[in-house]
Amino acid sequence: MKTIMYSFAAFATMVALSPPAGADDHAAERASLVGSWVQSGGSGAWIIDSTPGGLHVTQIEGSGAVADFQCNTEGQSCDVKVGGHKASVSMYYNGPALVQLETKGDQIVKRRFSVLPSGNSMKVEVTPMEGKAAQTEQLEFERGQPAMRKK
Repeated sequence: MKTIMYSFAAFATMVALSPPAGADDHAAERASLVGSWVQSGGSGAWIIDSTPGGLHVTQIEGSGAVADFQCNTEGQSCDVKVGGHKASVSMYYNGPALVQLETKGDQIVKRRFSVLPSGNSMKVEVTPMEGKAAQTEQLEFERGQPAMRKK
């Protein structure tokens, strides 16, 4: 009986100290989000860089940055400026996809970033969270350098 109890205690300790199943399954896919992305057929771009505490994100529209911030990927809120206005952003991973919630006043926009299997294209699903008939817009981006105006 003692042998069974010791075996169970050893097994329980191993399970408790092991990382959750699948914890690293998406690490490579998540890392593939890092880079510069230019909108296909549009004037938008995203630059995503890895930092020790999360991600550094630059959102570009036309030839200028509308947002440039660093935030964690644990879902905690970060105060930022988007288009010169105060906003709050939180980011977290859902499997291999990065989810970003941006709040400006009473407007909330959800973005879901995911790299397509080729590794050279990224899909961004943009969903306004207010209104009964919120429509998700899907944008596609390719790896490349965005055109930025000099300050």
